[in-house]
Amino acid sequence: MLTANGTTIVMDSAGSQITIIDNATEAVTFNAPIGDQPFDIALSPDGATAWAAMRNFGFVQAVDTATGIARPVIRIGNARRLVMSPHGTKLLVFLDPQAEVQPNTHAFLVVDTASGLVQAVIDAQLDEPITGVFGASDTQAFILNCGAECGGTASSVVSVDFSTANPVFSPNVPVQGATVGLLNGTILYVAGTGGTLPAPTGPSAACPLSRCGALTAVNTAAFTAGPAVPITDGLHETMALTSTGKLYVGAGACSVETDAATGNVRGCLSIFNTNTSTTTFPEESSFRQNFNVTSLQPINGRNVIYVVQGGALDIFDTNTDALETGITPVDIIGNAVAAVQIDP
Repeated sequence: MLTANGTTIVMDSAGSQITIIDNATEAVTFNAPIGDQPFDIALSPDGATAWAAMRNFGFVQAVDTATGIARPVIRIGNARRLVMSPHGTKLLVFLDPQAEVQPNTHAFLVVDTASGLVQAVIDAQLDEPITGVFGASDTQAFILNCGAECGGTASSVVSVDFSTANPVFSPNVPVQGATVGLLNGTILYVAGTGGTLPAPTGPSAACPLSRCGALTAVNTAAFTAGPAVPITDGLHETMALTSTGKLYVGAGACSVETDAATGNVRGCLSIFNTNTSTTTFPEESSFRQNFNVTSLQPINGRNVIYVVQGGALDIFDTNTDALETGITPVDIIGNAVAAVQIDP
């Protein structure tokens, strides 16, 4: 789910449509049909245009949220992940790293949202690029190279300047895993697994778990990377920073572990305290069958964050990094996937 300027869009993972919701009335305005099942969505900052990546048919398509009418498809093979620029002029399209139809290893694409024209960005410094994080403008983005985790060679971050006709690349900054990122001021937090920080002989200071991923802070001013911080392994696809300086990092398909002392299970959530540089690995009940973290939503004006993990909604206190004891848990009917705050 994504929300902007009073409009929320929801990706339908079981059909070929995008659901459009009016935040003021909390009602569905359109179930907009698109060309195929969407694998990712993006929303313009003004909430006027929704975009969908349809990997199987090789389409990217826009939908007018005011009318529910889909625009003609843009043919992009294996489109898997979309990233909208902060002012809505550019849409970055990243290809499925598992696809063999196109040379994905050194390329991503840029869609001009006004004209629909597509520019392929190809450079040897790209190594299975999987996503990007824009700065404050539409002319600079930090591209995350998935590297070995996606079948390539090495994980890294590279800055791309779009202010000229031919994008200009910075030197690569190596990191120990890069599948999701979050920019806070001049610090870009990057997380991934990619075979990083293993503990083949058991937990150690480098990896306190049976197997670890890595969180790295990249200084975008000096363009240097700090030391890797061990987090859970798995595929990291969601990250959120709270007002208390806690960076929540969620993964799927991680290596879960049972705490012999408590009987609880450490799942796929890592919490890094940016103030003290310490990491917490919350534990959940062993009755849960799924520990994948699929959504993180800090709540404005309160020290809580909504964490969707294992199909359930958990509310964490961002001071204690534990479940909020003063709030009655919300029992979600069905399998929860995402949470989004629609009010400012």
